[in-house]
Amino acid sequence: MHEDLRQDAVAIGKKLLAARQGLKMSLRELASTAEISASMLSQIETGKAYPSVRSLYKIAAALNVPLDYFFPSEQNGEDHHAEEAVLEPHDYTASKLREAMLSAGADTRIAGFETAKKNTPVVSQSSRPRIELQTGIQWARLTVGAEPGAEFLEITYQPQAQSGQTMSSHSGREFGLVLEGELLVELAFESHVLHPGDSIIFDSTTPHRLSNTGEVPMRALWVVLNQD
Repeated sequence: MHEDLRQDAVAIGKKLLAARQGLKMSLRELASTAEISASMLSQIETGKAYPSVRSLYKIAAALNVPLDYFFPSEQNGEDHHAEEAVLEPHDYTASKLREAMLSAGADTRIAGFETAKKNTPVVSQSSRPRIELQTGIQWARLTVGAEPGAEFLEITYQPQAQSGQTMSSHSGREFGLVLEGELLVELAFESHVLHPGDSIIFDSTTPHRLSNTGEVPMRALWVVLNQD
């Protein structure tokens, strides 16, 4: 391990230990909650292993701390970590990626959602940044780059694909318009089936899940506004 990386790993381990002990959690309890092996968690805590962004996100969620808790806000006058954090979308379901994006903050890059190089407000269909998620879901960003407090997407769900095994909730508000196929939107105790031309608006703090229960791919326009 490179010396700078080793020093960062030690610093992360110390903060992890302090947070865990502050909650009076055993190492095995935290490992179970974060779905990480106890041996790997021990190596991270002792600075012998540098965690991936995905592992660190899961640990932060289990400890109920923001991801940037583990990183100093400044190091020699500069923040070196914000540019290094990269989320790999194929590691996540749609709901988990959304949670990771909110936890990691605006500086975190999503692999596949690179900003277009041209200085133009137009995004052609062939050049849309696209990412593939775990469960047969594709997000295509309809803006040149990340927009502060908003995501404007074309989403595609393959048959039987769903945003997560359980409902999720987060800050914000969502707007959707189905273009093709059929989309089941579960909102708390209500269920709505949307067909082409149907639209929906809901508060993201309401537990929700999106599913394609049809036999053909579902395609929709989707807007998510953050309201932190």
